[in-house]
Amino acid sequence: MRNKIYKAIALFVGAFIMTSCADMLDDIKPKDKIDANSMTEEDLSKVVNGVYATMESHMNAMWWDGDVKGENFRSGPGGNLTDPLDMSPSTSTIKSRWNNCFTSLKQVNFLIENFEGSSNKGSQVVRTAGGTGYFFRALIYYNAVTRWGKAPILRKRMYDIVPLSDEDAVWQFIIEDLGKAEELLPDFSDRFYVSKAACNALLARAYLSTRRYGEAVTCADKVIGNSSLQLMKNSVDWAKMFVYNSASKELVFALANKRTTSTILFYQYINDVDGSWSYSPAHELYAGLYSDTSVKRGDIRKDAVFSATDPTRTIKFPNELAGQFVKNETPSQTPIPVIRLAEVYLIKAEAQGASAGLPTMKDYLEARYAGVSLPSSMGDKEYQDLILDERHREFYCEGFRWYDLKRTGRLDLFKTLNGRTHLMYWPIPQAEIDLAGKENYPQNSGY
Repeated sequence: MRNKIYKAIALFVGAFIMTSCADMLDDIKPKDKIDANSMTEEDLSKVVNGVYATMESHMNAMWWDGDVKGENFRSGPGGNLTDPLDMSPSTSTIKSRWNNCFTSLKQVNFLIENFEGSSNKGSQVVRTAGGTGYFFRALIYYNAVTRWGKAPILRKRMYDIVPLSDEDAVWQFIIEDLGKAEELLPDFSDRFYVSKAACNALLARAYLSTRRYGEAVTCADKVIGNSSLQLMKNSVDWAKMFVYNSASKELVFALANKRTTSTILFYQYINDVDGSWSYSPAHELYAGLYSDTSVKRGDIRKDAVFSATDPTRTIKFPNELAGQFVKNETPSQTPIPVIRLAEVYLIKAEAQGASAGLPTMKDYLEARYAGVSLPSSMGDKEYQDLILDERHREFYCEGFRWYDLKRTGRLDLFKTLNGRTHLMYWPIPQAEIDLAGKENYPQNSGY
């Protein structure tokens, strides 16, 4: 009877912790006594479902940072962007994001520990569970390393103080986990479940970030060559990536977000749904983000992102109000795109560079514009400008802009940085330094 009670508590913590108080539940000791071999495949599947829900909350919490700090927005009634880049070790959002990463990590490590302790690793259910855990752990650490650089590497749940590892070590841990995940996960079949294609796409992102360009191209090609995936070539099909239960072939992996409680309402942050929306488009972006250039004209994304009549509205995540571009049957359950095929094309084109990347770039641009006139060659700076402009257009409101400018060294494109280059790394939360000690958690430079 005792083992059954322990098992029930462990499954509750693993599958449903994301809707409760993490610190309180982490003090429930019987969850540490579960024997991985006593878990059935049905039990493990429930833990996997809980982890997917945890990751929905995690990605929602991290979603807007790159747009806010990337100067994509101006303030709405519920937001304040006096200095979008400003932050300090005591800023509440800094601690909140840090806590979210490592609270989410506890649940993912619970899943990984059960996989690693299983004696039934030949089962595809068990293998998929393990691959799912490794993939999500890599995604959490990606969100951490891009912000803080340093992070404590936690391969299992523990209460000990683990010193921060440097940025290179964190990136290597991400790549290591994605390699494990790729070996375990099935081929792509459903955009709402992680797969080998999702692993290769996230690996391509990691390799691009660490300037391992050849490996980035190799991973990107594995995704681009998947016959189940393709770029959309008109405004309506592009817009349908962001509607309930999307069947878009551009989604390599998205979180389904089919919760009925604690709903994640993207459009409340950027649309005027209740008079207290936080953000609206920066004036210059509303006016010019999707403008024609000498190289490209007739951007298919324009009508699906900004309202044609109201410069305060972003309609990328349809919510059934008047003025939306496409219908969204259940706007409270908008999918959360994690990796899209467009990103994989742009990763490959960037990794190939100006001398070799133009054919890849042309394939991508021809799916996004009514007309494309790429020159036969481009200089490195001109080509990088083209890449960054495309990433800005494609991923507006998806959290990429700040890190894109950081990793490419294009700090000249920040309007409010004013020489404060230390802001390219977030401060380690002061509360964490106070707990762990400065020798274990040294502060990032400049704070």
